[in-house]
Amino acid sequence: MPLYEYYCRSCSGTFERLRPMSRSSEPAPCPQGHRGGQRVVSVFSARVRGEGGSVAVSNGGGGCGGCAGGACACSGH
Repeated sequence: MPLYEYYCRSCSGTFERLRPMSRSSEPAPCPQGHRGGQRVVSVFSARVRGEGGSVAVSNGGGGCGGCAGGACACSGH
């Protein structure tokens, strides 16, 4: 089940919910009990240490999420 991020206008807080994809766009109650939290685009960052100790940073802008162990799930690059 995917993890989605939501924003609550009442308390200006963000929170996450595990939900089926079919319910991803439905409003979600925030942890403070307010109703109507709206789904927002999540941003993430990952650091991967490659051969020779080099560090690559991915800021989640779409496309490849990074290669691990010599195998790439994107396009084999």
